[in-house]
Amino acid sequence: MTVADTVVTARIDGVPHRVLRTEFVDELERTNAITALPRALRNAAAFKKMSGTSWRAMLREGLAMRKEADLKWSQLALAANTPMLLRAGLVEGRLDAGVLSSGQVAGVISDLPSVAELVARIMSEAEQALKHLGDLT
Repeated sequence: MTVADTVVTARIDGVPHRVLRTEFVDELERTNAITALPRALRNAAAFKKMSGTSWRAMLREGLAMRKEADLKWSQLALAANTPMLLRAGLVEGRLDAGVLSSGQVAGVISDLPSVAELVARIMSEAEQALKHLGDLT
């Protein structure tokens, strides 16, 4: 992975997000308002079902967001995409239906230890630090 493997897109909800570049993100980039609206409506319905929020509450929140953030109607229509696309990518691991938020730093990470290796490394460093502190007294 390189720093070029991230992209800033406004196709998720109308505001810029830096995400890992995937085929799905490239597909989002190629969409227009007409093709994005059905996806946004499906995601709004899925978010409603997942959260138990009523359509009225979602509309009220959307109108407040529109006023506070000075969003366009098209951005407001896409707002339900964010939680659903992040959930699909980050929680479910579905790169075909979701996004992975990331900074450009992802392209310079070369050390990906397992959890066990990471915990062992942290414990070892902590023990060394405590030993060093003990040597100072």
